[in-house]
Amino acid sequence: MQYLVMISRSENASSMSPHNEEVEAEAEFVRRLYASGIVRQVWLRAEGGACMISEADDEDGLRQLLGELPLVKTGYLAPPQISRLRSYSGFGPRSL
Repeated sequence: MQYLVMISRSENASSMSPHNEEVEAEAEFVRRLYASGIVRQVWLRAEGGACMISEADDEDGLRQLLGELPLVKTGYLAPPQISRLRSYSGFGPRSL
């Protein structure tokens, strides 16, 4: 199952400044998720935060895993918003 994951700064982020070690730990965590096939694509958003296409067996497991992101744990990032994706039917055969 594929999911769209939206990651945003928390409401308290403006008063926080993550340390370089925390930022590197976050990047390493995402690299491991990418290497394992859980993260398929990831982008930084122009307005701040990030989004990714993830693949997992179930949403709850993915939510629990992403709750372990270092910057989520420190409160700099809000808990990720996760949306289950379905195939777009507009490319399939048309009914006549």
